[in-house]
Amino acid sequence: MTDPDLLDGDPADESVPVVGLVVALPVVALGGAVGALGRYGLAELAGSTVGTLVVNLLGCLLLGALVGARPGDPLLRLGLGTGVLGGFTTMSTFSVDTLALSPAEAVGYVLASVGGGLLLARAGLRLGHDE
Repeated sequence: MTDPDLLDGDPADESVPVVGLVVALPVVALGGAVGALGRYGLAELAGSTVGTLVVNLLGCLLLGALVGARPGDPLLRLGLGTGVLGGFTTMSTFSVDTLALSPAEAVGYVLASVGGGLLLARAGLRLGHDE
């Protein structure tokens, strides 16, 4: 069921250029601000629990696509992956929202979030993969 070609390669591969912290930190911070604003906006539009679900599922799809595309520019990976999508998705809100639900709702929410996230991450990998 797994496709090793989708995740092949070593993230620490020396052929990938390394970026210094002085350059990387502002790129990640700016991306994180953009992602956090997007998350806040969606949560306001859709409501807290539904907004968190949509944000986290969309984040799984987009991160999968980014990883599958394997962009060579380390600033692009850091800015979009760690920054925007790291600021956009939220495990802490997911956890708090889950605790506020009834037990039956919580089970459905966790299954939809984790199961849906895995399915969408896989779909994103396939979308981003260049073969």
